[in-house]
Amino acid sequence: MFETLEAGSPAAPLFWMELFDLRVDASRDSRGCHNMSDAVAAFNDFASQASRLAEVPPCDIGEAVG
Repeated sequence: MFETLEAGSPAAPLFWMELFDLRVDASRDSRGCHNMSDAVAAFNDFASQASRLAEVPPCDIGEAVG
């Protein structure tokens, strides 16, 4: 999670969350969060994605990207 460059803008998200896969050194998903409800929904989605990715054998990682 990190603060966006436009953090002072009223339309900008309060913060940005990213699901990063260290096995392929790439972002899997990212989302701007305007409030805590957005953040909770993003976290739950990212946790679900991470669980599914953890089940993918390392030799199939390239095929699971995207």
